[in-house]
Amino acid sequence: MNRNTAKELAALTRGKVLLQVPLSRHTSLKVGGCADMMICPVHPEEVQSIIRFCAERAIPHLVMGAGTNLLVRDGGIRGLVIKLTRGFGKITLISPEGGQPMLRAEAGTSLRRLLAVCLEKQLSGLEFTSGIPGSLGGAWAMNAGARGREMADITQALTLLTPRGEIEETGNPGLCFDYRRLRLPPGTIILKGLLRVRRGSRNVIAGEVEMINRQRRQTQPLDLPSAGSVFKNPPGDAAGRLIERAGLKGRRAGGAQISEQHANFIVNRGGATARDILTLMDMMQTGVHSATGILLEPELQVVGGFIVKQAADHPLFGIGKAGHRISAGWLLPLGSQPRSNNPPGAGKRHWF
Repeated sequence: MNRNTAKELAALTRGKVLLQVPLSRHTSLKVGGCADMMICPVHPEEVQSIIRFCAERAIPHLVMGAGTNLLVRDGGIRGLVIKLTRGFGKITLISPEGGQPMLRAEAGTSLRRLLAVCLEKQLSGLEFTSGIPGSLGGAWAMNAGARGREMADITQALTLLTPRGEIEETGNPGLCFDYRRLRLPPGTIILKGLLRVRRGSRNVIAGEVEMINRQRRQTQPLDLPSAGSVFKNPPGDAAGRLIERAGLKGRRAGGAQISEQHANFIVNRGGATARDILTLMDMMQTGVHSATGILLEPELQVVGGFIVKQAADHPLFGIGKAGHRISAGWLLPLGSQPRSNNPPGAGKRHWF
């Protein structure tokens, strides 16, 4: 790696700058190869500077949060990973007299901490997020939800960093929330947002949270590393039920297993690789399609596949082979080929 480039990036932040970082330590699945470089900014202005730096030098980059909905291929990421957690966890209560209370929270805030603040302040509306792992930014990006509720229902506005390095605020009517997805222009980064909440009773909120947590413990494999639901539920059905119906519950590949407790979870039983998990994902997708004609759509984000032209001369790398493939965010069934070298959303990615 070009040391001058690394030094220039390090000068843009007060946070950590790391080289050859095993991403298995930064994802809930505990698998994945190394990133050439990881930078952990501690302020939105630092992110702004880093994004502009990358844009000026055509440095490919991946922005990630807690890594709870992310599978990194075993080859790792031949580029820059920008991790937004530390320094992005501020929560502010906005309580206008006689008006609806709101929470302004930064994208690195964990959902667990956000819910704890709601309980402390007796604010209702986020109970459905109980047990959903990861950060608020990731929850927004995938429009996380449970029990008939989702992030779209409580989001008033988001503050976004555009691919041009400009900060903009967009109200919910202008945000395109879909099922388990927020449609944003490629390269857009979620920095913070405004959440609608309402006054409630601490005992009622705590009771609802405990009921949800109890149900999760009964139905989900919480004692082993996973990334939650692997596939989205198709209209009118449940992915887990379809996978179980296809006879795949409990199947293994290397150290990975389709959970015996919930068929839409893949767990790492120890020593699993990304290849093992992708093998099971292909098995699940193919098996359900053969049995029902339904093609399950991944909810888990898989990174791998960008092409860096003339990597040997790239200012970030300094070494490498032309045409080396690096991180991306789409999944294709094993054995299939992308229709082009630039699939939708390839290149710069928003929050995972």
